[in-house]
Amino acid sequence: MDRIVFLGPPGSGKGTQAELLCKRENFIHLSTGDLLRGEIAGKTEFGRMAKDYIDNGLLVPDEKITDYVLNHIEINDLYKKKVIFDGFPRRVFQADSLINAMKGKNSSIDCAVLVYLDDSIVIERLSNRLVCSRCKKIYPGTYEEDTCCECNQKLVKRTDDNADVIKKRLDVYKAETEELIGYFDKKSMLIKIDGRGTAEEVFEKIKKVLNENV
Repeated sequence: MDRIVFLGPPGSGKGTQAELLCKRENFIHLSTGDLLRGEIAGKTEFGRMAKDYIDNGLLVPDEKITDYVLNHIEINDLYKKKVIFDGFPRRVFQADSLINAMKGKNSSIDCAVLVYLDDSIVIERLSNRLVCSRCKKIYPGTYEEDTCCECNQKLVKRTDDNADVIKKRLDVYKAETEELIGYFDKKSMLIKIDGRGTAEEVFEKIKKVLNENV
């Protein structure tokens, strides 16, 4: 399993799992959010366009974000490499485009990993977590220090990590991904992973399933 789409609600820990797979299994983490933030920070033409949509509370249109990601894959020759797709695809149109582009290069998306959690656990996790004020590394509520282990800066609470906002984020996630989860399920590409437990425990679940499906 070399090219994986990661799905999961906010707070499911899929970002942490992607980081672990990159460190330990030599995957490349293709995070659409990170790419967009880089384009916006760099004030590129695409970044300025994306910022206009985001600042108005809109998603970057399917065609534009799809063309951008596929171009990034082409430029960086990712068709044959081990890649985790995080934040893309978000809809069936994007998934079809990605799968067809892979086929055109004699490559493929091998599976979609859904890290799932009950809403109550998501709300509890996000309500209690902290984030580094500099590097934005996320720490669970069980973390006992008040400074970041990476850059020694103060940990703070994100303004959107409150119950009302979290519930709205969950509603948006479900509206966005329900059809996509069904899409991968019908193609027998969906692997479901219970997101409960420590990061290490969830990582071992994912690693085991990926090894079993080689």
